[in-house]
Amino acid sequence: MIRLYLIFIFCSYLIKANGQVGERAYYGGVMYKSTGLGLAYQTKFDFKENMGKQFDVELSTFHHVREVKTFNSELSSPTAFVFGKLNKSALLKIQYLRSYKISQFTDAQRVGVDINLGGGLIVGFLKPIYINIIYPDAMGYETIVSEKYNAQKHIDKSRIAGYADGRLGWSEIDSKLGLNLSLSMGFTWGYFSNYPKRLETGLYVECFKDGLPVMAFARNKPLQTGVFVKLYLGKRNSKN
Repeated sequence: MIRLYLIFIFCSYLIKANGQVGERAYYGGVMYKSTGLGLAYQTKFDFKENMGKQFDVELSTFHHVREVKTFNSELSSPTAFVFGKLNKSALLKIQYLRSYKISQFTDAQRVGVDINLGGGLIVGFLKPIYINIIYPDAMGYETIVSEKYNAQKHIDKSRIAGYADGRLGWSEIDSKLGLNLSLSMGFTWGYFSNYPKRLETGLYVECFKDGLPVMAFARNKPLQTGVFVKLYLGKRNSKN
């Protein structure tokens, strides 16, 4: 609850305008990043000068670089699983960025270019992995039992039949709070229409103390770096 309260206070601070806004646009779209895929939302404020600001929210998946899917070849109909994976993870990122216009718009055909730099909070949501384990019963037959993955107990791959029912583990979701930074370049076109389009690409840094506990037999780095691409459709409002 404390983490959600901090995020609420942070968002309330960010959305307050602190300058004479010339234009305001709202964007929603999809994104690709080095560690996953997701959805993105952006509110962009353009001041009458070349400076501006934007408020970004992202929700994305997170894949560890050491995740490799495998199969139990001893089964007749095996399902894929990642051996050593402790948790499935999703990331909620909230950012405040300042922007600088490189080019001004002169007609509806021109593509506007801006540079953006900022950061904010990031929350990692962790859902524990449940797997199906093959056990022999008293009659010598094999039975399958769903268990929460334990790196010290489940060391024999040949006894893992795959992931258990995806509904298991939802009541055990945990969260971890971190910080993030990003540097990006944005390209906006159709600016003089009410529905501009926008492409944004850049670099990011995400920091969690001790890292996100995703893999058991690989290092979960405190710092994650990578690249991203976002594609937006928008709605423009004039605030002159």
